[in-house]
Amino acid sequence: MSAGGADGMWVSVNEATMRGEVLAAHRYADLPALAFVHGLEDAWSSCGQLSRLLADRFRCYPLDMPWRTGGTYQWRSRGTAAEWIEAGLSLIPEPVSVLIAHSLGANSVLQWLAAGATPKFDALILLSPFYWPPSVPVDWRVFDGFREDFAGVMTAGLRTRLGPRAQTMDPDVFAGMTRKMLDGMGPQAFLALFDQYSAATQLPLAHVDIPTLVLGSPQDAGLAGERADALKADMPCAEVYLDPRLTHFCHMEQPREVAELILGFLDARKSP
Repeated sequence: MSAGGADGMWVSVNEATMRGEVLAAHRYADLPALAFVHGLEDAWSSCGQLSRLLADRFRCYPLDMPWRTGGTYQWRSRGTAAEWIEAGLSLIPEPVSVLIAHSLGANSVLQWLAAGATPKFDALILLSPFYWPPSVPVDWRVFDGFREDFAGVMTAGLRTRLGPRAQTMDPDVFAGMTRKMLDGMGPQAFLALFDQYSAATQLPLAHVDIPTLVLGSPQDAGLAGERADALKADMPCAEVYLDPRLTHFCHMEQPREVAELILGFLDARKSP
C-alpha cells in the first residue's frame, strides 16, 4: 500500500506502538537496506530526494520517529533516545547495511551507540549532529545562546520546507509563520534538543568500529570548530567532513552533494 508522496513509490512496511507512541517504517525502491532517522520536528519523507539519488544502490527505509513534526513530546518520558532508535530499527524487516541519521536523530544514534549497542552496519552516516565540547560549561549563558540558535535552525527548516515559495513570500508573512511555528512547538521542543546536545560530551564511543562519516557545515553552530574535534576524539572511527556547501538541512537542500559524499565514502571502504 502506498504511504503517500507525489510519486506513489513509498510503501509502508511495518508499524508498532511503544509506550503510547506510534513508530513506523517505510520502504523506498527495491534494493538492499538503508535506514534513515529524521531530526526534530521533521518527517520521515524529508529524505525523499536523497533516497532517489541513492536508489540504484539501496532500498531506503525512512523511520517515522516520535519527535516528528506535531509530536506531543511525551516520548521524552516514555523512553530514552537509545530505546527509540532500537525500537525504530526493529521495524525494518531485513538487515540494515547503512544507517543515515540527521540532527537530533543523529544524536539519538550516538546515545544508542554509547549505551552499548553493537549493530552490524557496513557504514554509519551522521548528518549535522550536535556535539558538546568538554571545554564549554553548561551554564545560563550557553543555554540562552543555544535557544537563539534553536530558533534560527527551526526557521531555516521552515524556509527549506517552503522551497521556492519562501523567496517570493512577504517578509512579514514569513515572520508570522515563523512565530506561529515556534509557538506551536513550545519550550519542550527546545528542551528536547538541548537535552540531547548537552548530553553529547565525552560519550563512550571509543568501542564503536563502524565506518562512520559525519557530514556538516563549518558554519553549523552544533558542529563547528572544537565541537567537531571533540566528536572525532571521542569516536576515532569517525571521519568528520565539514563542507561550506552544506547547510544544517543538507539532505534536503544539497541532496546531490550529500549523495556524492556518501557514495564516495562507501566506495572507498571497498577499495583494496
